[in-house]
Amino acid sequence: MTAVLLVIGILAVSTSAPIVRWAEPAPPLLVAAVRTTLAAIVLLSVSARDLGSILRLSRREKTFIGISGLLLAAHFAVWIASLYYTSTAASVALVATQPVFAGLLAWIFLGEGIARREGIGITIAGIGCVLLAGGDVMASSGGALIGDGLALAGAVTAAGYFIAGRRLRASLPLGAYLAVVNAIAAVLLVTAAALAGTQVVGFARGDYLAMGMSALVPSLIGHTTLNLAVRRIPVHLVALAILGEPIGASLLSWLIFSEVPPWSAVLGGAVILVGIAVGFTRLGNSSSGSGVESEP
Repeated sequence: MTAVLLVIGILAVSTSAPIVRWAEPAPPLLVAAVRTTLAAIVLLSVSARDLGSILRLSRREKTFIGISGLLLAAHFAVWIASLYYTSTAASVALVATQPVFAGLLAWIFLGEGIARREGIGITIAGIGCVLLAGGDVMASSGGALIGDGLALAGAVTAAGYFIAGRRLRASLPLGAYLAVVNAIAAVLLVTAAALAGTQVVGFARGDYLAMGMSALVPSLIGHTTLNLAVRRIPVHLVALAILGEPIGASLLSWLIFSEVPPWSAVLGGAVILVGIAVGFTRLGNSSSGSGVESEP
């Protein structure tokens, strides 16, 4: 049963990028705003009994909740936008580097050391990023390079989101934390979309359906089943399985949209995943090992 949950979770989160492709030409800000708004509504409803615990937090903890919401909003805004410029394979491989940036941010802001294994993983993943971006340079694809940069920004903001929320998740129920953070992100994204004059109407029915599916499948189904799985099997096994997300997303985009990944995305993405697997997942049987965080 646990293996089934893990498979369902990986398949669900792998649909995130293809669903965004499906939502085109709807603007990235609109897609991000709809995704977080719908997710927040569901999470707030499910976690209503635990929301009172937010009020008992200190001012500092409440500040970190606000920062987490801001970073989550920024993550969805830039990562979803990256899919409009570069290939799915390149985008999901680059955003998968978030454990690398989480390690670096923890070292810079929290004073946590970087283990030798993590340093090796960071180096390998960095080489993968250079290979991926180098292929776009050789192809003279300026748009792809913009997308690569946005995907890396998505990795940095996701890493910051996890760092900011690390201690908060021990202070209040996970459901309440996710509900409030998604609600903050939704308010910020809706506001940003309104200020930017983002077009809201005039798209095909399928585009709006895709926006709704982006909240239902990868966010609610995917992350819920992965959280259930991680309570039943060692963290390192879930972490290794999550590395299948970029592969699944690329295959789905290939099958559904006939999007053939460029050689640079395949080669660079493979090297990135090897780096993350080497540096940020345990190969032992301990359930206390560090893991790879999936895209929120």
